[in-house]
Amino acid sequence: MASKEGFKTRWGFILASLGMAIGTGNIWRFPRVVSQNGGGVFVIPWMVALFLWALPLVFLEYTLGSTHRKGVVAIFQDLYGKKNGWLGGFIAAVTGGIMFYYSVVTGWALFYTISSLVVPSRMFKSEAFWRSFQTSGLPLLFHIVAVVVVAYILSKGVSGGIEKATRIMIPALFLLLILSAIRAVTLPGGIKGLDFLFYPDFSKLFHHRIWLEALSQAAWSTGAGWGLILTYAIYSRKQEDGFTNSAVVVFGDYSASILAAMVVVSTIFAFYPDPVQANKILSAGNTGLTFIWIPRLFSNIPFSWLFAFIFFAALFLAAISSLISLMELEVRVMMDFGLSRKKAVLLVASIGFVLGIPSALSLNFLNNQDWVWGLALLVNGVLFSVALWRIGGRFGTYVSSVTRYNVEKYITVAVKYIVPLEFVLLIVWWFSSAMRGKWYNPFVVDSLATVVLQWIVVGLGLFIAFSMFYRRKNEG
Repeated sequence: MASKEGFKTRWGFILASLGMAIGTGNIWRFPRVVSQNGGGVFVIPWMVALFLWALPLVFLEYTLGSTHRKGVVAIFQDLYGKKNGWLGGFIAAVTGGIMFYYSVVTGWALFYTISSLVVPSRMFKSEAFWRSFQTSGLPLLFHIVAVVVVAYILSKGVSGGIEKATRIMIPALFLLLILSAIRAVTLPGGIKGLDFLFYPDFSKLFHHRIWLEALSQAAWSTGAGWGLILTYAIYSRKQEDGFTNSAVVVFGDYSASILAAMVVVSTIFAFYPDPVQANKILSAGNTGLTFIWIPRLFSNIPFSWLFAFIFFAALFLAAISSLISLMELEVRVMMDFGLSRKKAVLLVASIGFVLGIPSALSLNFLNNQDWVWGLALLVNGVLFSVALWRIGGRFGTYVSSVTRYNVEKYITVAVKYIVPLEFVLLIVWWFSSAMRGKWYNPFVVDSLATVVLQWIVVGLGLFIAFSMFYRRKNEG
């Protein structure tokens, strides 16, 4: 079903796409990962990953969405045949798996934004406040709020909902990050954080873990291989340059990551100049760093409630703008199968609410889903690589229809050959590190067995469902 919706302006598309790319992966994951992997030296392979993973996959997604004007499942059906649309279905399922817990995290950010204004003194008792919040039932309530807010935005359509919302959210997000970064850097001792981030220790440059973590961060943060930019590209205007748009999105995402790292790392170094103690804080994990240590650190700053509000408001805007794109991908898939936008939004929101409940009620379950589907993004990248092999010589025509730049060879080499190589390296590294402890127990949060089992169940279920559906359709 061809799309009749669209972004009214180029900036509308770019801001929506930036909202897609910039999320919690920038604000709570990147500062932790860059700090635990050598600071400035990590930035070098991370920038290499921009050109060898993020930008090529983002542009390929843009090209597919702009050319076919269909969602990820329908495009894979075009390339492989109807019953093999389950490959695109797997991409949509992975993004859905992330969506189900991402709405919970969005709710956390909203709760902390409100708390920084209403009960800042309680929030600054960070660990006790976090524990009481998690056991109160409020995560479920705020999960519902996040889903309802995004469903309302999506029900208004692309230009009336997504474009209008992100026109406000994304400039506000960057303004809040810039204000936070200025305050963090100007704290006594905060400049040490910048030294750590931007002065690389080249002796660590060829440590394999730093390169693998950089590739993983690029895959997680930019949305490359998620199918999200593909979905937004369906609504892009034909006269726009797709490569320029893709580059703006990827570089914008990287800029947000750097700003977030300046905020978090400079604040930590201002109060804990000892690198050993600073690294201990940064090792607290995503939730521990963001919802326990950040409030504790901000409590030492004059006008602490204000800067806590600025930080958590930025986190909330980043989270909800990404949640919009996660839900829109699923809505687009439903629309391609004949549902109206309003019915598709209602269905996706209902499923998202129900399947998000376990993550709202259990941190262990949320961490498991984050681990399982975050790793599955690497599989998504390979599926897009296979799609390019399937397109073959037609890709040159695709590229010339969306950009004036001669980037066909660059994208082809990167996606056909380098992306699969990166996937193999990351998977081998993950398998080798995962083969310890109770790796065979699927009920352990981060075990090898839980990941492989859930991937197989979802992939096999999709394969059977698509095969049965089109067999019955042909027989009818």
